[in-house]
Amino acid sequence: MTATPPTDHALAGGPFAGLDLGALSEPVRRTILEASQDFRDVLAGRAPSFARPDLEAPLPADGGSRGHVGRGYTLWVCRSLSSFGGVDGYVYGPVLSFDESIAAGNERSLADTRFYPAARLHALLAQA
Repeated sequence: MTATPPTDHALAGGPFAGLDLGALSEPVRRTILEASQDFRDVLAGRAPSFARPDLEAPLPADGGSRGHVGRGYTLWVCRSLSSFGGVDGYVYGPVLSFDESIAAGNERSLADTRFYPAARLHALLAQA
């Protein structure tokens, strides 16, 4: 099933605060919109809408992180076993890394990871 083309509302709640989409070329605009939607999908516990699993990436031994490949970016869905203050759980969230043709500055990655006790993460993923 093909994902619906993204719209400008995909920036709301995503990693691109206040970005003027009109200043971007069409291919870059599409990449930004797709990456933003994928970022929001992961935050909500859903699979990415646009990026596809990276079948070439080695499988990590951290509890379930997975790589995905999008148009001009990679998306790492971090799901790493962790413990804070004796509470076991996961660090979970999206990590976007853009090709240099999209992000030529000093930093090409955007991330939003959080610690979730195991039951809380399982609930987030189950509701998606």
